[in-house]
Amino acid sequence: MVDLLGRAGYLDEAWDFIQTMPLKPDASMWGAFLGSCRIHRNLEYAEIAAKQLYELEPRNSANYVVMMSLYAMSNRWGDVDRIKDVMYNEGLKPGPIWSWTQIDDRAHVFYAGGKPHEDEGEIYFELYQLVSEIKELGYVADMACVHQQVDDDAEGEKLLLSHTEKLAITYGLMKRRSSSSAPIRVIKNTRTCSDCHTAAKFISIARGCEILLKDGIRFHHFKAGKCSCNDYW
Repeated sequence: MVDLLGRAGYLDEAWDFIQTMPLKPDASMWGAFLGSCRIHRNLEYAEIAAKQLYELEPRNSANYVVMMSLYAMSNRWGDVDRIKDVMYNEGLKPGPIWSWTQIDDRAHVFYAGGKPHEDEGEIYFELYQLVSEIKELGYVADMACVHQQVDDDAEGEKLLLSHTEKLAITYGLMKRRSSSSAPIRVIKNTRTCSDCHTAAKFISIARGCEILLKDGIRFHHFKAGKCSCNDYW
């Protein structure tokens, strides 16, 4: 119920439900509430949920990362640095972020800040072309998904290009046979950001393809500019 109410935008009702239910809220409930706060960018409730989660599961770095994301969306870079300092002092590190796609029985893995792919140069060249195409269709980069302070939007857009699911989708398109109608399949170990989600919808239009993305939360089926999750994930 907390998840359903929160994702639908009824954060006040979800909060009331938590406050009045006969059970003591556990980490899963507070986590669902925090996730809803991230979707709807409600920092006030998010800070309440995060405080509870820090006590219930202090070693879970994902809660700190969500709060860094929310603070970055609000341009509260001082709070972003504060969370980073807390994580450093507690010895917490975010887990590795990766996406992979399979081409001809071989898995191609793309790491955030890790070993570059052997065809990295060609992939970025194709991705720049692809982004130019989808911009003509109405795509606008979501700067709220840039979680570090940058001097201008151009620098932020470059950071967004390095997201692993974009690289995996692009590589899948590069290796896709022109006559093939098979979807591009990508698996990511963490939740996909809203910018990559929007980009995938536009890519499905630009290239007339279907994209199946399994992220850390759910499956996404992109087709003709729409996603099976109806933009709630």
